[in-house]
Amino acid sequence: MKKFLVIILSLVILLSVSSYIFIPSTLQISKADYAQCNVYGADRVLSNNNTWSKWWPGHSPSLASNDSSGTKFFSYNGFNYQLSQKFYNAIEVKMHTKHSVIDSRIVLIKIQNDSVILDWHCNLSTSMNPVTRILKYKEAEKIRNNMTVILSNLSSFLGDKKNLYGVNFKVVMSKDSTMVLTKKIFKTYPSTADIYQMVGNLKQYIASQGAKESNYPMLHVKTLKDSTFETMVAIPVNKKLAGNASISYSRFVPWKVLTAEVVGGNKTVEQALKQMKVLIGDYQISTMAIPFESLVIDRSKEPDTSKWVTNIYVPVP
Repeated sequence: MKKFLVIILSLVILLSVSSYIFIPSTLQISKADYAQCNVYGADRVLSNNNTWSKWWPGHSPSLASNDSSGTKFFSYNGFNYQLSQKFYNAIEVKMHTKHSVIDSRIVLIKIQNDSVILDWHCNLSTSMNPVTRILKYKEAEKIRNNMTVILSNLSSFLGDKKNLYGVNFKVVMSKDSTMVLTKKIFKTYPSTADIYQMVGNLKQYIASQGAKESNYPMLHVKTLKDSTFETMVAIPVNKKLAGNASISYSRFVPWKVLTAEVVGGNKTVEQALKQMKVLIGDYQISTMAIPFESLVIDRSKEPDTSKWVTNIYVPVP
């Protein structure tokens, strides 16, 4: 019996000593992941907890919940996570357990213009009690595992430009094209009838010259200082035309263009153009000309704006 007690006591002592040797008083927990996106876009997503439910791991449609103070929490694997502070390209996240609150920080580290490292780290104090010390070590493993899953979901979300800008932008090579164009000033934003009257005038001119249209009508509306709207409509054609008093000729040389397909009415297209400007600012892209809309669907024949298809373009280096 004494021998058995000695063995048990020896094991307890060995366990206690081992906990002090192999488990430090402060555990440094960290996890990093890579995301193929711009650091500014990543920061907008990370620092706005209204977007967290879009990438947060789990099967529930909305993992966000509010306590009596209005604080928003996101739950995962026994922990509640709370965005508590925002910094420059970094946020502080409080991790709530049943018995404690652990402060952590996610930092965005720019690697290139289109790639970032997501670095999540925190410190966890253990205890002089060897049992508690071991339990804290197990808790640290769980925290690191949670970080792995959460960062992986965030990285996948950030890698899709549509999640960051609401539109699936891409860069393609344009085709060499000649076009005829016309301009007009309107006191109010041009209506569909206004635009397609201009389109009709161009179509009549193209037909009168024995030419053929080679692509969809193009549109650009610019607000002038006097709050009027300068409206330009162009149609690509298969050959060079002389033009007349109200119609001129231009050539669109082959060049790279930033483009996206937009489905919806004018407000949807306007929002997509705004997001195009945001992307251009994020990536510090120099545009080579004005943006324009390519009217894929004949809006004068389709009254349902939800069925309108518009390709937006801007030439880039």
